[in-house]
Amino acid sequence: MDSQSSWMNDGADEQDYPFGADASKFTQMKIKRSDFPSDFIFGSGASAYQVEGAWATGGKGFSNWDIFTQRTPGYIDNGSNGCVAIDQYNLWKEDVALLKKVGLSSYRFSISWTRVLPGGRLSAGISRDGIKYYNDLIDLLLSEG
Repeated sequence: MDSQSSWMNDGADEQDYPFGADASKFTQMKIKRSDFPSDFIFGSGASAYQVEGAWATGGKGFSNWDIFTQRTPGYIDNGSNGCVAIDQYNLWKEDVALLKKVGLSSYRFSISWTRVLPGGRLSAGISRDGIKYYNDLIDLLLSEG
């Protein structure tokens, strides 16, 4: 094993961590920020459908996932959907504060196009609320560094 990857499993064999392994094994790893190069970018990512919620707020249109999960809840484990999700649409300021608090310097997110273009195309109009939401989120992310 090369020295650059040794921090990843602390010398354990890959077979010690098979798919579906007990996650408690990973909590014993002693990884520190100083184990990474100083220019390493720590970040997080999110999918609009999985985090935003507010599915019928601000003029948002229906996405394929909105329709699928609400018409056929039996096809989704426990019948869950993204109607509320983690409510980032309403809690975005708190979410950005949490990103900063844990020391992340990068955040990749997707845009729900049905929030921006509720009718699915520009000719059907844009949602000013949707544009404002993403502008405000991006402005805060940039101001927080």
